[in-house]
Amino acid sequence: MNNKLAFNIFKYLASFALAGGLIYVLFKNQDPVKLFEEIQKADSKWVVLSMIFGAWAYVSRGLRWIILIDSLGYKSSKLNSIASVSIGYFTNLLIPRAGEISRCTSLNQVEKTPIDKLLGTIILERIIDFIALLIILLATLVLKYNTLFNFYSTLVAQENNSSEKGIAYIILLSILTVLIACLLITKKYFSHTTIYKNTIEFINGLKEGIASIKNIKNKTRFWLHTLNIWFMYFLMTYICFFSMQETSHLTLSDGLFVLVLGGIGMVIPTPGGVGSYHAIVMIGLSVLGVGTIYLGEGGDQSNPALLFPTIVHVAQTLVAIIMGSIGLLILFLSKKKKDVTS
Repeated sequence: MNNKLAFNIFKYLASFALAGGLIYVLFKNQDPVKLFEEIQKADSKWVVLSMIFGAWAYVSRGLRWIILIDSLGYKSSKLNSIASVSIGYFTNLLIPRAGEISRCTSLNQVEKTPIDKLLGTIILERIIDFIALLIILLATLVLKYNTLFNFYSTLVAQENNSSEKGIAYIILLSILTVLIACLLITKKYFSHTTIYKNTIEFINGLKEGIASIKNIKNKTRFWLHTLNIWFMYFLMTYICFFSMQETSHLTLSDGLFVLVLGGIGMVIPTPGGVGSYHAIVMIGLSVLGVGTIYLGEGGDQSNPALLFPTIVHVAQTLVAIIMGSIGLLILFLSKKKKDVTS
């Protein structure tokens, strides 16, 4: 087993362990039957509407991707692009951060667009998404400064073993520093090898993909899709407030606050945000006066602070499964059609 494979296995095992640990702490004393009964009390029409908004975000992201691909001089059908995006989200449910790779390889199978260039466009998308999340965070900071401060205070109060974590961060930073130093020192010895040349070629492809934003022909449509994606993310969270009596009074600014927390929860490397999304949104809702922070003691199935993120996460997981399954079928039929005509 090579080092890269061993590292990837360790990374995924750590991700699943983190998700499993969080879910265990949050739900260990819950009665599954009673929890399911509480979830069923949610008004389904708002949950279904949230799922529609979530699915539309997939569509808009697929259409936006076409604009980036077109700026590279390649073409892709709308259906294939949306299908590939959907497959990427579906993959993330199973393997954290593998969705980007499966999204590129899926489209490459039917459109033959180089994977390195596609990855470059996705890196660009991630940069834009990060900036969008940062802008929303700043807006939330203006609108909900006291709430964010209370959230931070609550989070610090829940934190344990901070000194040990600090030591772990220092160790990690030291390891990265050593690896970078080794890379710089040994670079000249590998500059003439095939592996090095292929790596450089791949990196150049990534750079070309990232630079594609300069060649976008329809910038207005690109930014409108970007705005729509995040508006759909906001709506799929906010609209679910009305599915529960305990959250129905929350405001638009509260929706922004929960959206930011949910975005952070999804960034944490757990499969599909399992556990991390539930925990961070639960703390956020408790700060808003909805429910309590539940850490496995008491087993309160009716705690709205835990029920709400569970409902939203289940709904969006279903969206990923449904859209991913449809995406797989679309690409299978598209590839089959191309094989027949070629």
